[in-house]
Amino acid sequence: FSIPVWPSSGSHLMRWRRILKTTAFVVAGTTGVGGLCIWGSIERTHRLVEYKVYREPGGELVKGVPKWKVALRFAHLTMWFIPLVLLWAICQRWHRTYMIWCHAFKRMLETTGPAFVKLGQWMAIRSDLFPKEFCDVLCDLHDNVRPHGMKHTRKLIRSTFGQEIEDIFSSFQTTPVGSGSIAQINHPKVKETIGVDFYCIQLMAKLADPFWKWMDYPGIAKQFARNLSLQVDLRYEAENLEAFNENFKDSKYIIFPKPVPGLCGEQVLVETKIDGKPLSHYYIKPGDPIDEPRQHLARLGADLTFQMLLTDNFFHADIHPGNMLVGWYRDDPMPFLGMLDVGVTQTLTKRQRDVCHRFMASVLLKDWEKTAKSLLEMSENNQEYCDRDSFLKDIRTHCAKMLPVHVPQTFEEYVLHYGRKFGLIRHARKRSGFATDFVQGIFNLIQMHHVKIDPPYASLL
Repeated sequence: FSIPVWPSSGSHLMRWRRILKTTAFVVAGTTGVGGLCIWGSIERTHRLVEYKVYREPGGELVKGVPKWKVALRFAHLTMWFIPLVLLWAICQRWHRTYMIWCHAFKRMLETTGPAFVKLGQWMAIRSDLFPKEFCDVLCDLHDNVRPHGMKHTRKLIRSTFGQEIEDIFSSFQTTPVGSGSIAQINHPKVKETIGVDFYCIQLMAKLADPFWKWMDYPGIAKQFARNLSLQVDLRYEAENLEAFNENFKDSKYIIFPKPVPGLCGEQVLVETKIDGKPLSHYYIKPGDPIDEPRQHLARLGADLTFQMLLTDNFFHADIHPGNMLVGWYRDDPMPFLGMLDVGVTQTLTKRQRDVCHRFMASVLLKDWEKTAKSLLEMSENNQEYCDRDSFLKDIRTHCAKMLPVHVPQTFEEYVLHYGRKFGLIRHARKRSGFATDFVQGIFNLIQMHHVKIDPPYASLL
């Protein structure tokens, strides 16, 4: 379908002509998640563009891929993967050697190309499938990837807009602000390169499936293809930015970049700049006070999640600390939360929304039986590889241990209980890291009992 990026009506055009300087991000590359981010100042009006976006998630990545290239690439990848798989059987026995293996696996992903770096980034946020230590090592792939050079940036901007950088920007910083995964790949062969690699990932998934049937590797590969196909065209991200800005237009402290009119292409996206630091800079360390700004950030995270899920049914499906910036307005004691890299989004069906609502309600009400049952409902495959009774028992035990239900006995306890229940008295503050331990414990049990979680739910968890 055809999407006019910016209306060409007189009022909108004149408004943008009145802009003399706009601080902006240039996301140059082949994906919207990460990408190569550089800032410049825009001084002139550019022609408005209309483009066509074709949504064929995953399918177009393997269309027309030469089989001989797949065969050569698969042989090359086999030389990397088989030794690592054999070493895993030995290294996983001891924690020290296992951590060495995790770092070797990360290094292998960095070496084998952009599609595998994206695969590593995606695996890093799937704590329901992979061990925590493994995911922690792969998290480094979110923002510590080698960027492409300035020569390639110039080429991309020239091929996309038909002008040199100096004709578009009054100033241009050549040092990247940040680098994602496949920003260094040259057009026009980028889709073919990714297509060959994805074809190989599909083959690997089919080969691994008989040995780890409960993991459903072909399904994982299919979901990964969907995410990747939405990131090879930055116009998807521009469209998503428009939607998020509309949804959060009344929010002062939750903000998204805005795409700049006329400068949105398949491989280059110029968007307004958000100054801030990654959310990870504000993590609590042992001994740190839980101050008001950090509590404010926690509330913003809750507001963001509940609005995306309960109100809009349109949510950011690639949230991690590298995609969340914390900044401060002038003369404002409270920070704002800036959300980046919205190339991958998700909406839920009515059944999926109902399951999520039941899960959240059960946690709030400490009904651990319903918590476990709602987790089992997060898949269409009827959990054929899971012992349901054992899983229900372990979830109840874990949740009751972390959040025990206290029955008041004395008058003072009754006052505290009902005061907290009706919001008259604050709940006792939990220790730092409590929420992480609570959720990670659930993830560990999901892995232990081979519980399948479908991708839409995994993004939310």
